Amino acid sequence: MVVFIGLMLGIFLSSLDQTIVSVCTTKIANEFNGLNQIPWIGTSYLLTSTTFQPLYGRGSDIFGRKTTFLFAISVFLLGSALCGAAQSMIWIIVARGIAGIGAGGIMSMVMIIITDLVSLRDRGKYQGIIGAVFGLSSVIGPLLGGVFTDHASWRWAFYINLPIGAITIAAVIKLLHLPHTKGSFKEKLKRVDMLGSLTLVIGIVLVLLPLNWGGSTYEWDSPIVIGLFCAGAVVLLIFCLVEWKQALEPIIPFRLFKSRTNTAVFLTSFFIGMGFFGIMFFMPLYFQIVRQESATSSGLEMLPLIVGLLIASIFSGFMVSKWGQYRPFIWVGLALSTTGTGLLTLLHKDTSRGAFIGYLFINGAGLGLSMQTVMLAIQSSVATRDIAVATANATFFRTVGSVLGVAISGTVFNNGIKKHLGPLIAINPDIKRVISDSYLAPTFGPELEAQILEAYMLSLTSAFQVCIPFMALAFLSSLLIQHHKLRKNLGPTPME
Repeated sequence: MVVFIGLMLGIFLSSLDQTIVSVCTTKIANEFNGLNQIPWIGTSYLLTSTTFQPLYGRGSDIFGRKTTFLFAISVFLLGSALCGAAQSMIWIIVARGIAGIGAGGIMSMVMIIITDLVSLRDRGKYQGIIGAVFGLSSVIGPLLGGVFTDHASWRWAFYINLPIGAITIAAVIKLLHLPHTKGSFKEKLKRVDMLGSLTLVIGIVLVLLPLNWGGSTYEWDSPIVIGLFCAGAVVLLIFCLVEWKQALEPIIPFRLFKSRTNTAVFLTSFFIGMGFFGIMFFMPLYFQIVRQESATSSGLEMLPLIVGLLIASIFSGFMVSKWGQYRPFIWVGLALSTTGTGLLTLLHKDTSRGAFIGYLFINGAGLGLSMQTVMLAIQSSVATRDIAVATANATFFRTVGSVLGVAISGTVFNNGIKKHLGPLIAINPDIKRVISDSYLAPTFGPELEAQILEAYMLSLTSAFQVCIPFMALAFLSSLLIQHHKLRKNLGPTPME
């Protein structure tokens, strides 16, 4: 349990950072006169954290779990320290990219290390608690970010990671005892799939950049967006050929896709990411724009979703450990999430508090039942030697799905804004200012304010409607997951 507390601190560290910084970005940009560069603070972090996720699975097999986990935490803390000391926007953008390299490995490595510490049967309750920690940090992050920004300095949003990280590193070094991998450092380096790693990193960056730029920085049909997509597709094709024909220890072994369950889990994780993060991105906009609440208040309004996620994560984890069945929780959870996403399309400006609390709770409960349980499905279906790469890749597919989901729903939202605000802007060009600052809506008088907020509400409804098929596809993909027995004995670790 003491070791597990150290692992929970690692998860708390990584997930807290994602939410706490989002509140501070405007203050940071104002200080460095770089409002037009705000998206890059998140983009650089997202690019590196997503890109390096699958590398940690194979890296932990070659260099050892403990060494790889310590590397991830250390790189994350280095990036956080550099962010706190930043003197320009370029500095902080580069530092966020460094932090992302470490953060991408922390979540994957915790899940992988749990497979070495506890039996498959008991793993559910521990992964359920991890899911609860992730949800808890999603509430604490925005509140801490607001406090630091308003009453201290935004730099503490990064410096707070250092003491938590130091405790985590000390706990891992002192208490985490796992078998050492054999061979010298030089021999281990020879096992690394260098060409595969390089082509994967370049290919994902080339694909993620236009996904972030499309519809905002550049039009979707602009030459740079189309060119980057084409270049990314070519490089990822080269990566696939390298993994198939050349790599001795591939980052993404193609044999994983021969199993129906593995393919179903990857698809389920991908579509969960698309649906869930679309909701997480647009629900705060509903509270801040349509209901004209502050950023801190909108964070508190998300509490029902987090409470549902916390309760369902812990409940499903303990029930899976008790009964040895995981598929019913995945199916019920995704059915609830699909229903909850559909209910969000019923929101309007005057929706009662009880209604949106219920809608958010249903979404949170569904995600809590399914997100961590999906990991058990793939861990029970692969050979012991593939547990690390399978776990890391399931996390990777979910993250890529989240990027794609936010990009697609964001495009639908932006197109909706242009469509619904267009007639109003034609009458009064000044209304265009509410696109960059929604809090200006009341300055146009009660009648125009109502029309502006209605335009935003219709656009948000369209964004939520796009998320419904994503969650439905996650549910349909999960129906293909087969049941595998959850062993009660711990068995050999992948390194023995």
